[in-house]
Amino acid sequence: MENTLNQEIIEHLMHPKNYGPLENPTGVGVGHSEQSGEFVILYLNCDGETIRDIGYATNGCHDTVVLGSMFTEMVKGETLAYGFSAAEKLRDKVAAGPVKQQACAQMVLTAFEAAQIHQQHRQSGSAEELHAIEIGMACEVEG
Repeated sequence: MENTLNQEIIEHLMHPKNYGPLENPTGVGVGHSEQSGEFVILYLNCDGETIRDIGYATNGCHDTVVLGSMFTEMVKGETLAYGFSAAEKLRDKVAAGPVKQQACAQMVLTAFEAAQIHQQHRQSGSAEELHAIEIGMACEVEG
């Protein structure tokens, strides 16, 4: 099991899935840490309640890239409700881990939440280009 997990993490690190913007997304969200300046931009393309496509970009660390790749693969093709459920499970899973991983996961998951909010705003007629939410953690390790 441990070796399989490590191989999966290495694969997501070396070949991130869903990395990059989407053309004509239905929602764009940003999870941003003002403390470190790091961010995740998440792009949603939904058909009703189904996540037809999802992409992300980040200036964050390797942990952020891996978590973004794993999370987007987990929810692609699923419903938004499933996405929020998966986000809560991931939050719970990393809660016992290092603060750095918690912050990286928080940026990814907050960007997902912000993209869904942006999508709702657009459906209500808003012209905003994206929706951003600040997180209260920094994805940095102090020396």
